[in-house]
Amino acid sequence: MSKTIAYVVTYENRRWVSRCPSGEVEGVGVASSLSQLERDLAEIHAWAWPEETPAVNFVFDLPEEVAGVVAEYNREKELAEAHAERAAELAVKAARVLTSHWSEPDTARVMGLSKQRVHQLKVSA
Repeated sequence: MSKTIAYVVTYENRRWVSRCPSGEVEGVGVASSLSQLERDLAEIHAWAWPEETPAVNFVFDLPEEVAGVVAEYNREKELAEAHAERAAELAVKAARVLTSHWSEPDTARVMGLSKQRVHQLKVSA
């Protein structure tokens, strides 16, 4: 699946509604859940493009009262992922530096990790 077709999805009259702004898929998809909508669109793609079925991508057009909180959540999630990556890098560095001075069990105690985890960090590439 190298190609992806984007759909603008809204919530109207207690239903999820999809529209394809690129015109690659005509009409409107309607379903009571996003899971069902995605399954329906995937089936359409498989039927229309059996050789190379494109993936489905949702772009949400949400009401203002929820769009702000979703955007804020996504920003914070991205920041948390970046922090987690940096913490993982520092864990490897700390394990290597500390085990060059102390035993793995002592290093584990200092780092608040198991000695098995310290060993994994120390030998990781």
